[in-house]
Amino acid sequence: MKPWIYMLAALFLLAALPAVASAAPPAHNYDCSDTTPTAYDARVDQAAMYYSSSSSTNAHASTAYGQFRSDAVFFFNGHGLYYDDSHKGGGIKFSSESWILADTDGHYPGNDRYYITDYGTDIRDVLLAVYLACHTSHYNPYNGDLLQQTMNKGADICLGFDGEVEVENGKCWSGSFWDRLRNGETVASAASNAKDDCYLHWPFGYHGVDTYEISGSYNSCLTPARYGVY
Repeated sequence: MKPWIYMLAALFLLAALPAVASAAPPAHNYDCSDTTPTAYDARVDQAAMYYSSSSSTNAHASTAYGQFRSDAVFFFNGHGLYYDDSHKGGGIKFSSESWILADTDGHYPGNDRYYITDYGTDIRDVLLAVYLACHTSHYNPYNGDLLQQTMNKGADICLGFDGEVEVENGKCWSGSFWDRLRNGETVASAASNAKDDCYLHWPFGYHGVDTYEISGSYNSCLTPARYGVY
């Protein structure tokens, strides 16, 4: 058999083998009913960065808590925890009064509760977690510090807000933030520029988006798509 025939046969065999491709890092995005369509918009930008992204509205906390374990990127836009006695922070609210909380000292808001402190090292593959909700970087003596607890469990970067975030400005900030990350900005740069992008958005002013706080390797970009390293 002539050499070129051997080469042709080898090419046919290679073509017949199943393609082996590494799975894209997953990204999950969650909206409360009055914060849509930020989760979907984030999903589109993340897909453009080659994450395997999905979005949902009014998910239960159990779903988000379970998916967090496999995530490279986790994004929540909704409502944070605030008690009648003015203690605030430490949690994010999902459907049916279900919560993801940093920790508890015996205070149990809502109906179902899931704790970051129970993760062990389960979320060490998380590259970026974003909690776009009121008081998510604020320490609550009842339920702890959501941002810091997420970092303690191994996330590379975590972003939350200390103050009250107005819903429409939060939507504006999210749209700009994920778009800027898609275009190659660092997390720190995207967060700051997104804040300024929203100053003239109705209602005029920052309305809480200027209270963001970031922990971790915030001068990193989300590209190339990858998991966290800690």
